[in-house]
Amino acid sequence: MAKARQIDPRDYIEPGTGFQQTIGYILFFLSSVLGLIVITVATFGIALIPIIIGLIMYFYRVRIALAQLRGSALKVSSKQFPEIHEYVAELADAIDMDPPDVYIMESAQQNAFAAKIGAKKNVVLFDSIVNAAIQLNKPDLLRFIIGHELAHHALGHTGLIRSQVSMIYKPLSRSDELSCDAVAAALVGEQAGKEALTLLLIGPHLFPKLNVAALDRQALAVEEDRYTKKAEKQMHYPLLLRRIARMIPDEDDAYEEERPSKAKPKSKPNRYDDEEDDDAR
Repeated sequence: MAKARQIDPRDYIEPGTGFQQTIGYILFFLSSVLGLIVITVATFGIALIPIIIGLIMYFYRVRIALAQLRGSALKVSSKQFPEIHEYVAELADAIDMDPPDVYIMESAQQNAFAAKIGAKKNVVLFDSIVNAAIQLNKPDLLRFIIGHELAHHALGHTGLIRSQVSMIYKPLSRSDELSCDAVAAALVGEQAGKEALTLLLIGPHLFPKLNVAALDRQALAVEEDRYTKKAEKQMHYPLLLRRIARMIPDEDDAYEEERPSKAKPKSKPNRYDDEEDDDAR
């Protein structure tokens, strides 16, 4: 297990994210700020009263949300799952950020998520993904998952307004996922990234029986399919096979020694850059 190298997460932002973010903020402004103005004028300012009360209650809800997380999930520490604690410390240091609090929560899903509650950064790992990495003896697989979630924090995706913008504008959400995949692959390696995404695809029981060559062919076919982007239009996440395809080294890279450097979007151009974005209105 190679040590993660120091990187700047901003170097791995998916091309086109800035444009998508601009569109997302415009939509957010139109749907929330202008809507608030209209309602305030229409009600002669009366609507401001519940809004102000809601803002006051927000700080109360933040404390409640933190209490719920702490009371329903196991906190990772140097005494509790110390290996995971070390992974988080190492990866956070590699992208120059303070380690967030990390929790393990019971769920049948093979997944994890990053959440910022108030000013507190948190990463929640579902027990299924942790157990799968342990059973398969693939620590780098789990490190990729952790690196992906840390990248959400490092790139500012979990901020209060920014997270709302990506929720209402799905193309931005998909770009964010690809950016975080690239950061995690730069930290841990593309092979770990492919294995982690494959685990999300088929689960731990079928993972050992996988025909890797057939998976690679299917993933590359999905990425080349002209309808792939259209199929993603209603999704917050890119198709898993498309994400896996981006972890497959190009043939020209077969003799490169440093696999993580291939994770940069700049070195693997987005094959959809020349297509019109049907989601932008």
